[in-house]
Amino acid sequence: MYVVITTSVFTGLAVSVVALRLYTRIYMVKAPGIDDLLISCALVCDLALFAFILLERKYGIGIHSSKLSEHDLQSQLFWLWLSVPFYNMTMIFAKISALTLFARLFRPRPFLLATYIVMGFLVIVGLWTTLSGFFFCVPVHSFWSPYEEVRLAKCLPAAPVWFTNAALQTATDLVILIMPLPLLWKLQLPKRQRWGILVVFSLGIFTIGTSCARLYPLSVMVGGGDMTKANAQAALWSSLEGNVSIICICLPPLHPLLSRVFSFFFLPRPIQSRASKAHSSRTQMTEPLNRDGEIWCNELFTPGPASYCTSISKVNTNEEDHENEEGIRVKRELRMQSDTLPSPPIRPHSANGAHLDMGEGALAARSHTAPENPRSNPSVERDFGDFEFPDYKDKMNAPI
Repeated sequence: MYVVITTSVFTGLAVSVVALRLYTRIYMVKAPGIDDLLISCALVCDLALFAFILLERKYGIGIHSSKLSEHDLQSQLFWLWLSVPFYNMTMIFAKISALTLFARLFRPRPFLLATYIVMGFLVIVGLWTTLSGFFFCVPVHSFWSPYEEVRLAKCLPAAPVWFTNAALQTATDLVILIMPLPLLWKLQLPKRQRWGILVVFSLGIFTIGTSCARLYPLSVMVGGGDMTKANAQAALWSSLEGNVSIICICLPPLHPLLSRVFSFFFLPRPIQSRASKAHSSRTQMTEPLNRDGEIWCNELFTPGPASYCTSISKVNTNEEDHENEEGIRVKRELRMQSDTLPSPPIRPHSANGAHLDMGEGALAARSHTAPENPRSNPSVERDFGDFEFPDYKDKMNAPI
């Protein structure tokens, strides 16, 4: 029973991931490719393998052959015979899909040459593993014969053939895992982003892990143990290997979808921008911003309700005072309003105690007269005329 439950869960995950990949490539990116068609073929073969495992379960997979009727034994061996080539086709289609994706992503000629060589080798391996599965016995019906003597006389030796096929699958998995890593490491990206891409492309290590774990039940199955009883573990790990391979190969193309989903959940809180009648350029930080305005604020550095306004003026280059300037420059004006209690006028100082450079004129700080009861009207507005920061004086005066 655990075989059916485990294979059902992982097959469902594989179907979901492939569906999300096709949605991403067809509707979001609008750039489907041959790699999407190949991974769909791998999924179809994987679904066929899952159906064969269910039929094997119906006819007594995991039960000793001595406890099965002749009909049940023949039926289980028949579905086992049919599941072997479909397992191999699942793995081959998934690997060729990964290589086709690499050919779309990476354009260096040596890498493309190596990719096509490995792809050609996989085609040969796929033909061998599929045909050797279908024609494992001659005639083919000898495979599901209830008599072991018939199978030994009419079929290929199970241990050399199946272990050779398993070694080819594991070796090609390792090659495909290693191939893109040098190119990914050389990407001119921030370290965190580069490591994230490397981790995504390195998830194929799980496929190699399941491939290696499959070797033990396979050795028990062909090493003289009861085939129907040992087939439960072998079928379980074969299905896991195919599903994990499909899932890992589909993760890199899901980047546009995942980035959109996670950016939606982690977007900063918006603030609302509105213009008042008295000050049309004043932005109220206490209101949420309309998302259509494409202005966002995470409010991490907003200590409380406040407002500000700035203005930008164009320089007339025809005037004598601005004949050496071009374009526009910022007219430094800072107007602050706070809803906290009024405080004495602020006299800005630099870090070493000297007054800040006020540019063309001294700092003109105009503060409205506070009422007798400060709490009756806590809103105070201060206008810092041509206030400017000395560290940015040159940059602010420079034409844009």
